[in-house]
Amino acid sequence: MTELTKQNHSLTRSQSNELLNIPEESVWLANYTSKATQKTYSVAVREFFRYHDMQDINDLRTSSPAHVIAWRDQLINSGATSRTVNNRLSALSSLFKHLCEKQIISKNPVHGIKRPKVNQSQVKTPAITKQQVRKVLELPDQSTPKGLRDAAILYTYFYSGCRRSEVRNLKASHILQDNGYYVIDFTVKGGKENRLAVHPELQNVLNTYLSSADHLSEPDVPLFISVQKNEERKPLNPKSLNRIFKHYIIKAGLPGNITPHSARATFITEALKNNCSIEAVQASVAHANISTTQMYDKRKKNYKDSASLAVRF
Repeated sequence: MTELTKQNHSLTRSQSNELLNIPEESVWLANYTSKATQKTYSVAVREFFRYHDMQDINDLRTSSPAHVIAWRDQLINSGATSRTVNNRLSALSSLFKHLCEKQIISKNPVHGIKRPKVNQSQVKTPAITKQQVRKVLELPDQSTPKGLRDAAILYTYFYSGCRRSEVRNLKASHILQDNGYYVIDFTVKGGKENRLAVHPELQNVLNTYLSSADHLSEPDVPLFISVQKNEERKPLNPKSLNRIFKHYIIKAGLPGNITPHSARATFITEALKNNCSIEAVQASVAHANISTTQMYDKRKKNYKDSASLAVRF
């Protein structure tokens, strides 16, 4: 399952006719505009394909519910989390639903398959304290180009609660002023835009970075690139962003399970601790459902106002 075409120019009639022969499985995948979704869904289908030692798409199209159940159970027994199993099944179901709509198969074999329950009370991503955040933020040497870039990345994570992909997609032109405030236009899940007010501390670091980074004279160049010679000026890849974040986490003496997503959990928790409404936090982090925002709340439970302490007999 690959891209339908890589040409940047108009197609010839012959090339256009070739598209008629593209398998519907590839059309299904290409219809997703998010590269991350394409990758995740492709991995899921390939895993299912390999597990059953399928030889071609005809084997895939004759899959039964028993095939799906066997694969689901293998994922569970191999230690995959409930969320991962459910994501894999969702990907597979999406493909078979598409094949049903195109009348290539008559039934979706994933339909009706039981999925493992996911703990909806909290996400497992750990948060850190504000003292630990301050320790991490103070580590980059801002007198060097690399240290200044790294500081800007860390400040953006912790002061915006954004996802790694949102940091990677930032450009200088995404930082602007609106109604007297500095704001950042993040491109979030689903390709939607989310405009976020910039905290003064983040703005100070970004201003210094913007004024010192030569490549940012062009507004459409990625905000964060390699400090080495980078003629193509490509954004830092996800592994590089992880490596930068992990370097300072370890240097601060924090546990190795703290990830960029921990900055998101920390942002949400601290905002709620400071009496920000759950609705405002939801809007800031661009969660479609408020229940998702609630799952990131790592505040310790306050038993002071518990009903069980109020009863009198």
